[in-house]
Amino acid sequence: MEPMSMKRLMMVAALAVAQSGCVSAQEDAPVVFSNVLALSGSPGGSCAPDTAKFISQGSLDLAGGGNYQMAVRVRSTIPVARTVLVGETPTLVGGESVTLTEFVYRYEASPDLGLPEEERVATNAVVPAGTTSDNSYVPLTAFGPLALEKLRAAAPAYPGVSVISYIKARGRLGSTSNAESNEFSFPVQVFASDCESKPLTAGICNFGQDVRSACGPAPTTP
Repeated sequence: MEPMSMKRLMMVAALAVAQSGCVSAQEDAPVVFSNVLALSGSPGGSCAPDTAKFISQGSLDLAGGGNYQMAVRVRSTIPVARTVLVGETPTLVGGESVTLTEFVYRYEASPDLGLPEEERVATNAVVPAGTTSDNSYVPLTAFGPLALEKLRAAAPAYPGVSVISYIKARGRLGSTSNAESNEFSFPVQVFASDCESKPLTAGICNFGQDVRSACGPAPTTP
């Protein structure tokens, strides 16, 4: 799938069972992630989030070969720049952007598949002060490359295994201060179909995403 393009300020990017996605209560974090938006589009074609709908879980058929794609609402708790009086002195406050430099993943799977305890994935994205979640979201994958490799080697056939990804971002506030977002979680039902003699036909934005199987019926012999 082609990366989703930047929307207003940016899009920085991914999770199936009884548990639903949730967000930790770190409302004082400078950057706050919230709902995972529903995606629409076909594999290899356009892919866009629906800002009016969000999802609480997902599924991924690894026979499709891809990662689980997400669009996560994001907002800044830092106000836009404004001048206030400190005593009798006009002082500029707020207005600092947060530059995200990495996403930190951890996982919970049942049964245990030996996924990494923690995984970091580099990124480079800026969240301006005053950003609201109305039309700002980050493109993200549910799994880092190490976890995805483990899942491809060990995921069973449908119904597969439940994997919950816990994700947060780290970066810089302004030019020097360290910054960290809240942590959000999202569950994905991961499995692997046998598509060896069948074409890949199904998926939302990505073959195997949010469908019962990535593969269609075997081709008929004329």
